Amino acid sequence: MDQKFTGDFSLKSVFLYPISDVKKDKLDIKQLVQEVTFYQSIISSSLYCQLVISDIGENLIETIPLIGRERIQLVISTPAASYDLNFYIHKIDGRVMQEKNQAYVVHAVSKEALDNEFTRIRERVDGKKAEVFLKEKIKLISDKKFDNIDATLYPFDMYVPNWRIFDTAIWMSRRSVPVKNKSSVGYLFYETVDGYNFKSLDTLFDADAYPNRNTKYTFIQGNTSASNSELNNYRIINYSSPKAFDIFDDLRNGAFSHNALYVDINNRNFQNWNTNASTYWKDMSHLNKMTPYQDTELLQKPSRLIYRPTTISTFGWKDLSNEEIDKLNHVDEVNKNYEKSIYRYYFLEYNKLEVAIPGDLKLQPGYVINVSIPSPKKSSDGKVREDTRISGRYIVHSVKHTILNRTELRTIATLTRDSFGGNEIKQTNVPSGATF
Repeated sequence: MDQKFTGDFSLKSVFLYPISDVKKDKLDIKQLVQEVTFYQSIISSSLYCQLVISDIGENLIETIPLIGRERIQLVISTPAASYDLNFYIHKIDGRVMQEKNQAYVVHAVSKEALDNEFTRIRERVDGKKAEVFLKEKIKLISDKKFDNIDATLYPFDMYVPNWRIFDTAIWMSRRSVPVKNKSSVGYLFYETVDGYNFKSLDTLFDADAYPNRNTKYTFIQGNTSASNSELNNYRIINYSSPKAFDIFDDLRNGAFSHNALYVDINNRNFQNWNTNASTYWKDMSHLNKMTPYQDTELLQKPSRLIYRPTTISTFGWKDLSNEEIDKLNHVDEVNKNYEKSIYRYYFLEYNKLEVAIPGDLKLQPGYVINVSIPSPKKSSDGKVREDTRISGRYIVHSVKHTILNRTELRTIATLTRDSFGGNEIKQTNVPSGATF
């Protein structure tokens, strides 16, 4: 049965499982829940949940008691799918009390987020690719699906110095090269309701838009006509732009051009690299045509020196002196790829748009959607035209689903992209070289 309306859903149950040895029976707390919000993001290795509890005469905090790591089970269904979500309490705050009535906010997270805190990796990675190594380690803390994976090109040869599993995944993500595009770099490791993902940014950017390539999420002004399907399913109820750009912040971070001084402390070697944002731009996939650096002067003058000491022997220079390194013109690929990724990850969140849409549990982080926003500029013929600068393709950076009073589902999506809508401004003499 297809979902007729995007907001169709049913909150079937909310159960609380105490961790006490004395009281093991689950408690039905659905009627105490005033609001449920769960959150997914492409930069989060875990799912997060918040519940606003109206506790009248129960005082669960004392009677259970709630001390942390209790399991909360949410069962939510739509005409198209059913979701059985489990979270573990890690914090309670916002407690307001008045006689026998009280309200508080319960914060919960995927169990793996807690287990990750006391699970460390202290071993050498000898010639294993990131996806192989990470699948082995995720099994130490989780039995969730981890099948949505893009193959990487190069193996790692390094020692992991007592890092958490998720920290290791993020470190490898930023240095991994996809098989499908050997000139590119950059992966995302994140969790959704369907399990874990290890995806190349190029694959995500090049994917067909959700729910299909012809559908646009559209903000429809009150004085314009629209079909029922547009109004019911893929309309933008309201939107805001938290960030269009911030040149001052960009310059402070060396986002357009910087020097990076890499120092291998173990082997007493160093290397200085100078790059700019255009160095690798054509090697990678992007969401739109207009680059974020339309002023070429920003590319010509490095605005930051980034000092990167490392105690991890990723250079492969163990037995070479500085003179021998210069003579061989050796370039370390792992750190070179990381230098590429600095620009890629910075611009990933360069342009942001936050949209409120009809509740849609199928919308997930990592999806690409087409957005159409009308231009506020008056046209001579009275027609409403699209604002090409803010419209276009975006990646879903994060999704927040909120259930109010157990009956209403709302979805707020934060969208980001590495480029602007509209056509590229023609440039001449754009510097693109890099020195290593």
